Amino acid sequence: MDSPKPPGEDKDSEPAADGPAASEESGATEPDLPKPHVGEVSVPSSGGPRLQEPPQDCSGGPVRRCALCNCGEPSLHGQRELRRFELPFDWPRCPVVSPGGNPGPNEAALPSEDLSQIGFPEGLTPAHLGEPGGSCWAHHWCAAWSAGVWGQEGPELCGVDKAIFSGISQRCSHCTRLGASIPCRSPECPRLYHFPCATASGSFLSMKTLQLLCPEHSEGAAHLEEARCAVCEGPGELCDLFFCTSCGHHYHGACLDTALTARKRAGWQCPECKVCQACRKPGNDSKMLVCETCDKGYHTFCLKPPIEELPAHSWKCKACRVCRACGAGSAELNPNSEWFENYSLCHRCHKAQGGQPISSVAEQHPPVRSR
Repeated sequence: MDSPKPPGEDKDSEPAADGPAASEESGATEPDLPKPHVGEVSVPSSGGPRLQEPPQDCSGGPVRRCALCNCGEPSLHGQRELRRFELPFDWPRCPVVSPGGNPGPNEAALPSEDLSQIGFPEGLTPAHLGEPGGSCWAHHWCAAWSAGVWGQEGPELCGVDKAIFSGISQRCSHCTRLGASIPCRSPECPRLYHFPCATASGSFLSMKTLQLLCPEHSEGAAHLEEARCAVCEGPGELCDLFFCTSCGHHYHGACLDTALTARKRAGWQCPECKVCQACRKPGNDSKMLVCETCDKGYHTFCLKPPIEELPAHSWKCKACRVCRACGAGSAELNPNSEWFENYSLCHRCHKAQGGQPISSVAEQHPPVRSR
């Protein structure tokens, strides 16, 4: 049975920071985490053939999110900038309103910068991804790596609307959520990924060809020159490589003395490309804090408030702080909350441990996940 055609396809498609990490670690010393927006699914998307720059003044309008990965801008996962794409004239324009009055499947309003919230839940339709003016948004890399998109070498990307339409019904092999559009290029392999999930999964990515091989088929890249580690110049185990989302070079985790984890791999930047996640600028390495969990950097003077010296111990950015006792992260806590024991214990649980059982504060500070 023929699969449904995307709107506009009436002919054959084109070829294809805080202070010292001691007992008083402030929770408000770096840029705030992206705030969740209830029901906000008119996300950035890619669309028709023309690539355009987004308007500079975003105030008052809907929050822009990528129609492929569901992240905003700036994002922590290396997708590059959001781009606006025109949609076909017959793309559904009106958002679908659920019975409760919420405008779509993103009703849970969980922060999509968390790797577990990349992509979309069930119930996604084309109408959720388009704006009233007939355009949508997508990160450059989310669009450029997608199947069926071409024109990567020029100022325009074509076929992005078809990639978005296909992604609506395609599950990511890493996170299992919808919006996946980047296929494994091994013949007959059915795996698909969002761009952040592709890097997090340990897939082999080729910046030269914008093609991916999933972890099960990554050995197919062993003959490629770009599969060699930029430090030891050897291929080694391809599954042990970091992929720099800025320059495309690969590095063995062992050569950098850095543990390979999904959180570090997502949006990873090599030492030559690493920029501050707040100002998006390199330099001032002596003032760059690097999170021990995600390996992302922040200038000490870009934190809120800025700090004068690097912490004496390891440091975690806001996005990576999770209380070991109650499971709450920075987004669920007061932005001014202090953290303890190397950012592993929130203020309330620390206080509770000092004089009363943790369970006695469960009502005012309920767990957000089971232990």
